[in-house]
Amino acid sequence: MKNLIAGAVAGAFLAMVGLTAASAEVWPVKIERAGVLSQGKFQLDAGLAFEKDREIVGLEYDNVRLAPFGLRYGLGDSAEVGGFVAFSSNSEDDDGAPDESGVEGLTFFGKLAMNQYFSLQAGMTFGGDDDIAPYANDGLDLFVNVPMQRKVGPGLLYGQFGYRVQGGDFDDVSYFSYGIGYGMPFSGTLSLNVELVGEEAQKGTDNTLDLVLGGTITAGQNVGIAPYLSIGVYDDSPDVAAGALLHVMF
Repeated sequence: MKNLIAGAVAGAFLAMVGLTAASAEVWPVKIERAGVLSQGKFQLDAGLAFEKDREIVGLEYDNVRLAPFGLRYGLGDSAEVGGFVAFSSNSEDDDGAPDESGVEGLTFFGKLAMNQYFSLQAGMTFGGDDDIAPYANDGLDLFVNVPMQRKVGPGLLYGQFGYRVQGGDFDDVSYFSYGIGYGMPFSGTLSLNVELVGEEAQKGTDNTLDLVLGGTITAGQNVGIAPYLSIGVYDDSPDVAAGALLHVMF
């Protein structure tokens, strides 16, 4: 039933997007952007989301996430570096489900644009709590991610494919992450997006896959606000989640 509802919502959303197109710039919502910042430019990223009925070993919990909260800096025409912190507050629905709050970790990364179609991002996460969900941290995690994009018709087809190696007590669990999306201008200040974002099974949780419906509102030359609603396609995904991301360039 969840798959049927998600498919119907996505179909209606794409039909609405196809009604019109304008010149607004298209940004991904929850998928990493393939482009990099210009030399000397900073970008502040801040995201907040409420996730309802996640599952871990069959037990449900809610989650409020502040992620990411950090800065990026353009090193040149083809490279950027950045760092951010993420914080989770868990609230159990079932006895024994996660009910803790804490830092998911501090992340530093670098990203190199290989050409106009894809880039290579690599980084590390450390300093997090090991008893929170869904992204506990114990020791040093290393990750690599390949964001991709290509103009298709009036919009942008984009995606990513990544791999994370966890450290500490989670060193027996490494997992893939992936996503694909399409965005199209709707007006001069609004672009709309549909995305599928998923992760391979991790310690205590099965595979996840979310259908994300959102867009970016351009509020001034250097400010973008990206609200979204997501529906869980797999059982261990949040049944529903709502959030927003803020991007400020200076």
